[in-house]
Amino acid sequence: MKRTSVAAGLLVLAFQGTALAQEHTIVALSHSDFTAYEIDPMSGRIVHQFKAVNQPHEGNITPDGKTLFLAIPQAGHVVVVDATTFQEIGKVESEYFRNSDGSSTSPHGTAINADGSKVYVGTERAEIPGIVVIDTRTRRVLKKIDVLLEGGHFLAVDRRTDKLYYPMRTDNRVIVIDTKTDKVLKIVPVEGGPVGVAFTPGGEAWIHSDYDGSVTVIDMKTDEVIKRIERTGDGAGRIDVSPDGRYAASTRGGSADVAIIDTQKKEVVARVPVGGLGFPLFSPDGSKLYVMTAASYGGAPPNVEVVRGGGVTVIDMKTMKAVARHKAGVNPFGGVIRYTRGMGMQ
Repeated sequence: MKRTSVAAGLLVLAFQGTALAQEHTIVALSHSDFTAYEIDPMSGRIVHQFKAVNQPHEGNITPDGKTLFLAIPQAGHVVVVDATTFQEIGKVESEYFRNSDGSSTSPHGTAINADGSKVYVGTERAEIPGIVVIDTRTRRVLKKIDVLLEGGHFLAVDRRTDKLYYPMRTDNRVIVIDTKTDKVLKIVPVEGGPVGVAFTPGGEAWIHSDYDGSVTVIDMKTDEVIKRIERTGDGAGRIDVSPDGRYAASTRGGSADVAIIDTQKKEVVARVPVGGLGFPLFSPDGSKLYVMTAASYGGAPPNVEVVRGGGVTVIDMKTMKAVARHKAGVNPFGGVIRYTRGMGMQ
């Protein structure tokens, strides 16, 4: 028992040390000014910015923190950015990003597999909806996975299992794909317009639904629904889970807040006003929640600057209150954490 206790203690200390070593920045995607901003989370200083030809809707970054892939739906391509300099280093164009009439298939959600070798891009307005798979090294399109269902907006890969989850907001389904084989493993019914997904270390996929305010929990071993949490708020948004798996954060544009959910109790423990539509990202140590907030921010708590236009709302997870607001273009919605040191524990 003593050996077990000592080993457990060392593991905790090692995890804490790694978390402390995970220096990071926030990459916030501002839609109306077509700009991706890299922000220092402590000071709010804009470190870098990248101006795209059109709206950078969603993006993802390789596990080494060096390459950023940004989906540009209206332009119908994916732009590749050096994440250390924020300079464009490539562009991925494909027949899969164009319909037969020449219109864009709307490359939108992006996800990267565990070893960083493949990026997955959803094409929600394709004549046959699907996922385009890109080789991250060569930046060449490898294939398209036809999914047939409609309403795919956001997708994510759990890097512990290498399984991709793709919610279908229109068809009320979540598609599960093995990224090692790129084969569909299962289609899980989820009501309420599922759109957001995030994962716990314990093997649960948490699904945010836009239309009915619900959050659904899927056991990733069986890919069966094990819990549905009703009325977490009103309106559209996204979801994230803290790195330790303790909390989930579901943003709601209608109620202009974020619901903080205890993942063990499966219940809302706090609602934090953010002033508009939000996209949540936890800091690597879970002490802060960053919310890309697209609308004007009113009713700021004491000592928090009121920022008109877009911003990143910083929530302290100990007090579950907003403590800062960083400027981030016009209406940021979408983003990713860039690990600048201590990478790999995502």
